[in-house]
Amino acid sequence: MFLPDAFHQTPHPRAASALVAALLSVLADSVLRHREYRALLALRTVAGSMRFLGLFALVFLQVAALFYLVTLLPWPLRVAVLLFAVFLVIVQLSYWLTLNQFMTATDLFLALTVSGNHRVEAILSFFTPRVFFYALPYVLVLSLLLFAPSATTFRETLTLSLLPALYLVASNYLLFRRVPERSFHLHPLTSFLRAALCCRFEYHHTYHGPRDVLPDVSPSPRPLDSLIYVIDESVRGSNLSLNGYPRATTPFLQSLEERGLLKNLGICVAASSFSHVSNAYLLTGHNTFPDQDFRTGKNPTIFDYAKKMGYETLYIDVNQIYLYSLLKAAGDGPVRGLDRWMNDKTFKDLNIDLETTKDLGVARIISNLLNKNSGYFILVNKRGLHFHYRSSYPDDPASVVWQPVMKALQAIDPSEAGREKLVNTYDNGIRFQVDEFFRELVTGTTHKNYAVLYTSDHGQTLSEHGQAYTHMKPDPEIVDVPEFIVSGEKYGKQALLDGIGPGIRVSHLNNFATLLDLMEVPLSLRVRTYEKSIFALTAEDNSERPYMSGSLHGFGDYVVKSISSPAAADWGVSRPVGTGSNDCEN
Repeated sequence: MFLPDAFHQTPHPRAASALVAALLSVLADSVLRHREYRALLALRTVAGSMRFLGLFALVFLQVAALFYLVTLLPWPLRVAVLLFAVFLVIVQLSYWLTLNQFMTATDLFLALTVSGNHRVEAILSFFTPRVFFYALPYVLVLSLLLFAPSATTFRETLTLSLLPALYLVASNYLLFRRVPERSFHLHPLTSFLRAALCCRFEYHHTYHGPRDVLPDVSPSPRPLDSLIYVIDESVRGSNLSLNGYPRATTPFLQSLEERGLLKNLGICVAASSFSHVSNAYLLTGHNTFPDQDFRTGKNPTIFDYAKKMGYETLYIDVNQIYLYSLLKAAGDGPVRGLDRWMNDKTFKDLNIDLETTKDLGVARIISNLLNKNSGYFILVNKRGLHFHYRSSYPDDPASVVWQPVMKALQAIDPSEAGREKLVNTYDNGIRFQVDEFFRELVTGTTHKNYAVLYTSDHGQTLSEHGQAYTHMKPDPEIVDVPEFIVSGEKYGKQALLDGIGPGIRVSHLNNFATLLDLMEVPLSLRVRTYEKSIFALTAEDNSERPYMSGSLHGFGDYVVKSISSPAAADWGVSRPVGTGSNDCEN
């Protein structure tokens, strides 16, 4: 081959092959992603264009440095590394085809910390066969690196690799400190390297100390009531018939409302379009976006307050999102005041198959606990409706109410026919994972002195505007979540619920103080200034309800937006697609 022979004839064949491969990569990238390049340059001033060219040169040298490091490897290891690189290119381009961006450090953090099931489902939801067409030019360019001569000794390899490796670390640190992460990428591999290094940089810049302590008070007796805080997964508030959706997705919840056992708070604004960000705010009561002061790591958690008020604290974790990694450092570390952590392994030990029972198995465990004793504070991260939605309910006529539905691992199709299947599948999931969950919980609980505060971490897009993604973007549909309180027939604090003002607008940021009020935590024990509780809100409050998408602590890429009042006409509204059967099924 001409190019490989030419590489060997140059004075520095490895450097030459790396530079040529980098140039061809840039050319391929500029052709395949030409719209992004045009958008970057269209509105720039002269000074902005000069800064862009400087950034372009810096990132181009990153590509060349990375390729040069590959050429230093011995041939068998080089083949393995290049095969892994091809895999990363396919993953990155799948991500780009779905979300119009490469992975950020926040995305990579989630991929490393969530459960394996979530990781596999995310990859499958992003994957599309046409990615191989886009990946082919990158693969051909990478194959050129196979022909460069290897370093002759380990010492030579180590010596020659120091400078390019140092450049990659230093240049990415400069980008981490100065340039928003989604602002510019030149190659899927250097983009991935940037995300990986940003994860490490962010980790070393975040807070890792103990949480603030609560004042010492006399031990409280075990309360007579129990309080359950349910944080669901990917439930969109405007798809509940409880909130006016034309399909009967929540008939049991509506029956509770008619009996005075449910206080509906309407469409709530989620703290974020990312699960871990919403959970961080929900569990610590922080109220500023982004969390640049690391208050989500410093504030006492809701478990600390519950323990002070005498509750026995339990965490039922079948979603493995935010607290999963923190709980590995429980005790005096990131999570205190927790008496018991119940996870997937706990359910297996109890012979409860969550793959079959879904969230109904969680409801049965809660009922069993409440029937044996009072004085529980239980936090639940449900499995809910994480995409793929078809796996969230059984395959039986009673559960498949609206048809046609998506296949188990089918990717999102934003066409009209595809959207009909998407929405039908999602609505079936809500009816089972939300409505049937509460039917199981309420009907199975004989000890009626309890209250359940329910919300979701974020909503879903349902492809209204052709999106092939479900969340993790700042779309307002994604922060459309439900909020309501279900109480037992003998709940001792019903008067507090009855005093909720009419016409209030609720945000996730109001939930922490709401829980403190339900626990009757005195003001003297509250070490932070939290947002108003739901019980203190008036119709004039929350004219702007903020939310965030992206990096929790403001490193890298993030955006802060808000839902204004009055909201856009299509916010908090969802509709079935087409004329699917049983739209008015009761």
